[in-house]
Amino acid sequence: MTLRMGFVQLSLMSENEANYVEIQKRSQQHFSSCASFYQKGHILTNIEDLEKTFEDIPLQKGMKALDVATGNGYTAFFLARQGVEVIACDITEKMFEGARKIAEKEGLPIRFCIHSAEKLPYPDRCFDLVTCRYAAHHFADQEAFVRESSRVLKKDGLFVLIDGTVPNGEQQAYDWLDKVEKLRDYSHVGYRFESEWKEYCLQSGLTPLKSLFIPFKQDDIEWYFQSGGTPKENQEKIYQMVKDAPQDAKRVLKIGWEEGRPVWWWIKLCLVARKG
Repeated sequence: MTLRMGFVQLSLMSENEANYVEIQKRSQQHFSSCASFYQKGHILTNIEDLEKTFEDIPLQKGMKALDVATGNGYTAFFLARQGVEVIACDITEKMFEGARKIAEKEGLPIRFCIHSAEKLPYPDRCFDLVTCRYAAHHFADQEAFVRESSRVLKKDGLFVLIDGTVPNGEQQAYDWLDKVEKLRDYSHVGYRFESEWKEYCLQSGLTPLKSLFIPFKQDDIEWYFQSGGTPKENQEKIYQMVKDAPQDAKRVLKIGWEEGRPVWWWIKLCLVARKG
């Protein structure tokens, strides 16, 4: 019996590992093919969320930060322009092309590294700040990402997460948005409620300090499809989902039409937690 149980456990671990690798491959493929659209993405270039999140967080010259899944580097730029020494990591080399040019032009203290979010190649307690903006919904293991972020943070260091969400308990709105995102972008894994992210933090030795919820209008459907590499068939399905959206989803996400174009409002979760 012991041997049989051990064999089953080993098989499950292998299956989980294979799924983990497959999710990462999908992310690499997606962002390699769509990197140029993220350089001009309005959701990313609008840094109001960063400004509001950091308005009561003092950033000092010489602080060390890790920006996880940096993409085109908007968060890394924001930090480096205030004197923070930043390591900006991503799983895809292609996403760095535009970011490197800007960093070199401005002389920003940013070092770019290729690796995943779930296994950070850094020693314990070496960063004052770990950030991640609009990327965690692509991660193969979101809990592992939070655990690793906590591990590399110094005592009293800060974990800052910004990602899409819906209010706690609004399951119908969550299901609608998650299905739309999966149709749009095959590398999407899943959004999480604020309550789930807080639980991940607490399990990893991080104490949540504050959460902000910032609405943002999604009214550029062309960019939305281009940046997601959305097939025509799935675009049509998304249009139909907008037409058929359930009432609770419409209420929470303000789903509707403007001049014949689908419109809804993202809810940006900005979560800050401290390492104990």
